[in-house]
Amino acid sequence: MKILVLTTKSPFPLHEGRALRTYNLIKQVSKKHEIHLFTFVQTPEEASGVEHMRTICAQVEAEPLYLGAGRWKILPDLVRELFSVSPLLAVKYRSRSMRKKIQTLLSGGEIDLVHLDMLHLGDYLDVCRNQPVVMVEHNVESVLLRRRVENESNLFRKAYLYYQYLKLRRYEARICRRADHVVTVSEIDAELLRNLSGATGITPIPNGVDTGYFQDTGAPRRAHGLVFVGGLGWFPNYDAIRYFCAEVLPRVAAEIPDVTLTVVGKSPDDRKMRDITGNPRVRLTGLVDDVRSAISEADAYVVPLRIGGGTRLKILDALSMGKAIVSTSVGCEGLDVVPGQHLLVADDPEAFAREVVGVLRDRERARRLGEAGRRLVQQKYEWEIIAKELDRVYEDCRVRMNHAANRPYAVGGEPTR
Repeated sequence: MKILVLTTKSPFPLHEGRALRTYNLIKQVSKKHEIHLFTFVQTPEEASGVEHMRTICAQVEAEPLYLGAGRWKILPDLVRELFSVSPLLAVKYRSRSMRKKIQTLLSGGEIDLVHLDMLHLGDYLDVCRNQPVVMVEHNVESVLLRRRVENESNLFRKAYLYYQYLKLRRYEARICRRADHVVTVSEIDAELLRNLSGATGITPIPNGVDTGYFQDTGAPRRAHGLVFVGGLGWFPNYDAIRYFCAEVLPRVAAEIPDVTLTVVGKSPDDRKMRDITGNPRVRLTGLVDDVRSAISEADAYVVPLRIGGGTRLKILDALSMGKAIVSTSVGCEGLDVVPGQHLLVADDPEAFAREVVGVLRDRERARRLGEAGRRLVQQKYEWEIIAKELDRVYEDCRVRMNHAANRPYAVGGEPTR
């Protein structure tokens, strides 16, 4: 098939979980299908990554979004959103230029299927009314936002986020009903969306990992070293590290005084980071070209997420590298893991600290957890296996939609910028 894939960000470079999933699936399905990638680019790094995507895709079109804009770049979209039935999450991706590019490609009649890579692009459904559309939900976005509301202490922000949550929840239900098929990353997310939207064409396809790449590098261990991988510009990661540094790390340090935490990923340069950067036990590396060394050096991998959805790609990387992992229930949600066999799970600060101390002191237990985790991902989470499931969705969707007519794609006909 000839498939149009529309993304909110360039899938390359691989600096975040969403990019890892999209890139690896495109790479795998492009071995069988002709991929036309239309993507927004929001940073200079993404702009440079577009050239790499041209080596995989038959066509790549990039549309700048906020590229080079200042701090208040989102203000016009905040105003537009007030007069829209769509939430800010979708309004910010409305672009006349992108819409015209899509219309031009689809008018040729050669595209067999459209893949919308995130709910954020739901307002483009009306452009694709003559093609079957598969939409991928990397998270159940309304659940993600609801969890953020629950953890927000500032009353003004809490009120605004709750308003966005109500709007987003209605939008997510509506778009899921109008897409021909929805793909989630876990059965938990699939069931949540079925209950929310009433849609039945929803298939869970888990995240994956390249087990050949993610292996222990043999780097020297840092005694009592912990590691977390994830950009702190994404609120769930930022919340997780603030929580861990404030509530868990001091409890671990009381038992193991030389414990340290390495955080790998992009960190925003603002005042909110002071309580993290000022902690002498914490080292922020920023973005790195290869996370494997930082993971290999650590004695244990922590995932203290309190807000989230989908499945965490980074935890699959850590499992593949044979790391002992301590996670919250949210952190390993949606993965086919058995607590106590593949990793350890704790949801309050005292229990989390106790599990961390346990694996730092018991190297044999840490080794057993790591070996079991790697066996699991080798059996179930290789990208080649995952991509075959997506290909089946593509094929089934095309066959079913070829027999359908008058599908209700209209989202409301609101103007784009």
